[in-house]
Amino acid sequence: MNVEIVPAIMPEDFADIEAHAGLVRRSVKTVQLDLMDGDYVPEATWPFVGKETEVQELISEARSLPFWEDLDYELDLMISKPEDDLDTWLHLGASRVIVHYASVGNWGPIREVPEGVRSFVNIGIAVTIHDDVEAVAKLVEEGIFDFIQVMGIAHVGYQGEPFEDDAIDLVRSFHERFPNMPISVDGGVSPDTIQILTDAGATRFVSGSYVFGGGVASENVTELFETLGITDEKSDL
Repeated sequence: MNVEIVPAIMPEDFADIEAHAGLVRRSVKTVQLDLMDGDYVPEATWPFVGKETEVQELISEARSLPFWEDLDYELDLMISKPEDDLDTWLHLGASRVIVHYASVGNWGPIREVPEGVRSFVNIGIAVTIHDDVEAVAKLVEEGIFDFIQVMGIAHVGYQGEPFEDDAIDLVRSFHERFPNMPISVDGGVSPDTIQILTDAGATRFVSGSYVFGGGVASENVTELFETLGITDEKSDL
């Protein structure tokens, strides 16, 4: 099975993306950008506190995401009604885009994403322990999502939050129902939790505070891999 460690960045600006991604570019395949609008979650990040021109430059391919030759990106859209500007998020150069179940007002635009776009961008749905799991499962059954992201913390939009044990049961439940679908866990990922989450069925582990919170980021990534018995980073288990 494929296992990924995905460092999470809450970018203050575009330069912050480059600074953090540069620390792990040799250690992982993908990094996550937490894009927060200050509405769906209290804090705001780039591009909501950055330069609008940078977004337009990414769309027009006049600018690229940092280290794009070494890294893939996923965008975690912690924003209200991401479907209203979905075309923008799907064309920033990321290989994955994640919408949060509780933030979407109209699933129509997501259902209608053209196959041509879906061929190069995977779309995921993020779910918390507070969401209607059955409603999420019905959306997944429609085939409009490529993966599920279980939030391992209770309060979305914060790094360093304590891990919620109920997230383990949520991972297990989705894995049993959709055994062939990748399941990611975002929040609370550490050497203390990563093995039990793997046993429950998760294969991707998004970590911001553990990877970037102290010490050397690349070494922190290595420790997460080694906890799972992986000694060759960027590899499969």
